[in-house]
Amino acid sequence: MTTTDPWIHDLTRVHPGERIEAWDENHLRHAGTVSQVAVHLDVLWVRETGTGIPKLIPAREYRLRHTPFARTT
Repeated sequence: MTTTDPWIHDLTRVHPGERIEAWDENHLRHAGTVSQVAVHLDVLWVRETGTGIPKLIPAREYRLRHTPFARTT
């Protein structure tokens, strides 16, 4: 693991209000704002961007990363 590794390996580093992406293989499956984190269960709840639908994200089933900031050209 390098210092530029974008993936979250520890849910204690995730907090409500942060924007998260959940990836399965090479596909983005969920993106939204964290509403709750249950470290002891290894899950988090995200409000989906666009729909606002809450989603339960099991951290072991996805690769998680903070949403990168949009770049201006």
